[in-house]
Amino acid sequence: MAILRNIIRTGTQNVDEIAKHAIIAVNRFSLVSLILTSCFGIVFYLLTGELQILAAGLTEAALLAGVLWLNSRHKHLWASYAYICIINGSLVYFSGILAAIIEVHLAFLLMFGASLLFFQKDKHRMISIGITALTLLLCEYNYSYPFINPILKTDYEQMLLRWLARPGIILLDSLVLWYYKKTNEALYSSLMKRSEELEAANTSKNFFIRVTNHELKGPLNAIHEISQTLLLNDEVDESPSLKPLAEDLYTASTTAMQEVTNVLDMSQIEAGKINQVDNSSINIRQFLMNLCKVHQYTANRKKVSIVTEFHDQLPLTIISDKAKLTKVMSNLLVNAVKFTAPKSRVTLKAYVKDGLLYMAVKDRGKGIERERLHTIFDPFETEQNNLMEGSGLGLFITRHFIELLGGEITVNSDPKEGTVFTLHMPLIAGQEEPKVTQPAIAPADYSGKKVLICEDDEISQVYLAKFLERAGCATLLADNGANAINLAEQEMPDLMILDSHMPVMSGRETITHIRNHPHLAHLPIIVISGDAYSGESEELLTAGASEYLLKPVNFRTLSDVMRKYLTSPVNNKRLPPAQAIR
Repeated sequence: MAILRNIIRTGTQNVDEIAKHAIIAVNRFSLVSLILTSCFGIVFYLLTGELQILAAGLTEAALLAGVLWLNSRHKHLWASYAYICIINGSLVYFSGILAAIIEVHLAFLLMFGASLLFFQKDKHRMISIGITALTLLLCEYNYSYPFINPILKTDYEQMLLRWLARPGIILLDSLVLWYYKKTNEALYSSLMKRSEELEAANTSKNFFIRVTNHELKGPLNAIHEISQTLLLNDEVDESPSLKPLAEDLYTASTTAMQEVTNVLDMSQIEAGKINQVDNSSINIRQFLMNLCKVHQYTANRKKVSIVTEFHDQLPLTIISDKAKLTKVMSNLLVNAVKFTAPKSRVTLKAYVKDGLLYMAVKDRGKGIERERLHTIFDPFETEQNNLMEGSGLGLFITRHFIELLGGEITVNSDPKEGTVFTLHMPLIAGQEEPKVTQPAIAPADYSGKKVLICEDDEISQVYLAKFLERAGCATLLADNGANAINLAEQEMPDLMILDSHMPVMSGRETITHIRNHPHLAHLPIIVISGDAYSGESEELLTAGASEYLLKPVNFRTLSDVMRKYLTSPVNNKRLPPAQAIR
């Protein structure tokens, strides 16, 4: 057996798996054909004394041994063609000397199957099949117009040949079928193994992204809070040297959170978890103007102004998915500000045409190369500028979200005029909302109001407390849920700000305990979290949370939410606009 195994594997050293499979197939078919041909010639000679068949059988066996030699010399392509030519030649010869006594055409199944097994390239397969088809035509021609004379005379010799030849032909045909079955099973097994490996890798990747996202959002949230605290500081506001640094810190923290969120969005899109559309009524003009205010802080670094143009036909409110539309327009504004020329402007235009809502964002940059326009929406496609470099995921996510909303996005670019991204989507007008006069922002006056901050990140805890103390609140600090409950029982705060991920007692457990507490059940709880897609918001709101905010915590957003639960408004002086970033 070891000798046969070595013969079958001859010539397979230092070749890839696909080539090795083909070489072994050639060797195995050559060895089986060699044995069958030799046995056929010898047995038939012993029974009939026909020397011509013995000579033909041994000659074919010697030629087939040459196929094995070619493979041992690493002449694999020549070996494959040699086998095809030898077997086809023997079919022509034996079909001639044996006339129509045996069904030679049964052997053509072997040849067509071998052509597909032995060659990887379609060109060689077609040549091999062509040789086999030519052989079939020659056999049919010889049957009608004999050019090779038959040698068998008696009925006994014909019957003997028929029963000797048929098993050999059937065996070779069966070998082809067995090989295909074995190959398919091996491919299926390999496919399933690879699929399991990819599934495991994808699960690990998503877990890593989610954990990394959570771990990054903690320090990034702290940096974001520090930047907002600096912007609120009177000394910083009046200092020509410190104010730009504070604005740059705010812009950098915003950009970092945008990139972290983009990576998380990408993983969720790949997992098919962002396919649901949650429609609500949106005041489209106010919505777009607020977004522009958010990104104006970044634009200030380049002395760029963001302007809006709204056509008269634009309805006051529309029905759409606010979160996804926020991500779409934020990504477009980020790109426009990033690539527009310094001291220029970015234009956001919204209008109605043919029953569709159009929104276009135009910059005054150097444009995008024509050959890159068709790949600009592919993942990880990015360009560098002198300010920052992104992950290349923003436009891919933008297109995905727009398509979920039933729309499309296009891009046009001119080196002289810049780039404009235009999206259009079905226009569903919402109900007109009554105009409400916004009250003037009064000075901070939360004297006597106690706010319990439950946050395990010490830096976030400190700067959140600074903001609240600036608004006149008395702050109580706890670094886990259990301590927060004990402190709440002692101090009876007016409001609680709770991080969802806490040691000792989770955010959900803390909320449940408070809602079941006879003296704390009505305590307003504002949850802050870094999980955008885990379904945590619905879970915690169902458990009893009053509000759910995502990190980074924007002080203006927090101020707006606190106003609902505390009687006096928070001083919004110079607060950055509410974040449009999850």
